[in-house]
Parts: sequence; structure tokens; C-alpha cells
Amino acid sequence: MKLEKVEFIPTLNEYVELHKDSSDPQIKALFGDFREFPSSENQKCETRKKFTHQLSGLRQAVINRIDDVIMCNRYAVAQYNHNVEVLAPKLAEYDQHYDGMFSQMIESGHEDYHPHARLGFKPFDIYCEIKNAKTIANEGLIIHLWATIEQHVKQAIILKDKSQTGLPHEWDKILGCARRAGINLRRLPSFKIIDEIRVVNNKIKHLYIVDQKLCKYKGFAQHKGKKMNAVDYRVHEYAIGAHHFMNRVISSMGPTVRY
Repeated sequence: MKLEKVEFIPTLNEYVELHKDSSDPQIKALFGDFREFPSSENQKCETRKKFTHQLSGLRQAVINRIDDVIMCNRYAVAQYNHNVEVLAPKLAEYDQHYDGMFSQMIESGHEDYHPHARLGFKPFDIYCEIKNAKTIANEGLIIHLWATIEQHVKQAIILKDKSQTGLPHEWDKILGCARRAGINLRRLPSFKIIDEIRVVNNKIKHLYIVDQKLCKYKGFAQHKGKKMNAVDYRVHEYAIGAHHFMNRVISSMGPTVRY
């Protein structure tokens, strides 16, 4: 019954501050993109100035929303880390008292045994509560990241092309609407990670089993056929990917400046 502390997901400003001196080319590219802003410099048309102002507002709104989702996850992870610090040694002793029975059951992958074991052994129930609470917090982050992306992509489309109203809910159709507005979402550098968030979000909400479609993503293949709570979600990548994708969406919509 092993439990380990986890690192907090950084907000956008924390990520930039943490990696500002990085020599990693990929991180340097992200850093540069995050310092790009909509610009109305040399624009005399009041309509264009207003549009740039609206883009800036959308940019900040989506940053705030994603960071708020990250902070919500952080509150849950802080409690998880506290529980690990206080209870992990006691749970390990309890498992050892039963000759590692619970660890063996966990490693065997026989999840059908867990409900009965939770009824019969309170410490194992506590272990499951702690572990599952962290998983649910991470799944909530994924669900809210996807909702944020979908909502703000639609807002970007309407801002760029006011003739489009009543936008669809299906992602493929949203991609088509974006193309008609002059925004090619598929060509943006973070599209793949965003599409992964979309698929994982759907599996969490509907199937909750690691199927063949999920196995093409990093960290899923070894859990094929198991419940989703067996997966250690790459939430750090998902969070910064969401920030970067929306940054690129907005930067593709008009003139920009880098600081």
C-alpha cells in the first residue's frame, strides 16, 4: 500500500518563472509563445483596435480560468500530500502485518476484490479513499480543462466571425467552424495534447475503461482493460498544453507583439 507525495501543477506565471532560464529548446519555445500578446500598435481603425482589446480580454480570461482549475486541483493535492505524510507509514505497517497481502492484491490488478477488502479492512479503505481522491481531483482537472478549451474556442470563433451563431457541440464540427473563421486549430503546435485531453475526458465521463483508443497515448497501454483510476494522468502536460493551445489560438487571430 504505497502512497507518495506529488508535485503541485504550476500556474502559468509559476511555470514561466520556473523555466525562464531553461536551455531546453521546447521549453524556450513555450516561454517565447507565452510572452506574445495581441497588439494594436500602428492600428488606426477603431474597429481593429476594439477587436484587439477583445482578444486581450479573451486571452486573460482563459489564463485566469485555467489557473483557477489548477488551483482547485492544488487544494485537493495539498490535502492528499498531508494525508500521505501522516498516514502512509501507518498503512505500510498495517500491510506488513498482513505479510503484504494488500500490496499483492493491488499489484495483481484484481480490482474486483477491492470493494470487499474495503468493507472488511478499514485501513485498506482509508488507503483507497486517499488514492482515489487524488485520482478524482486529477480527473476533475482534465474535465474542466476540456470544458474551458471548448468554451473559449467557441468564443474565439464568434469573436472572429460574428456571422456564426449557435455553434455545435461536436468537436469535429467546431473544427470546421473554426476553419471558416480563418482559424486552423489542427495546425496549432499543441493540438495533439489537446485532442488527447478531449479523448481522455470522454473516457472518464462515459466508459471509464482503458481501451485501445487510449492505448496510443503515453502512460495508458500498460493499463489496457483496467479502470481509468489505474492511470497516472499526465496532468502537468495537460495543464501547460491547455495554456499553450489557447495562447496559440488567440495569437493566430490578429497582430501580436512579443516582450
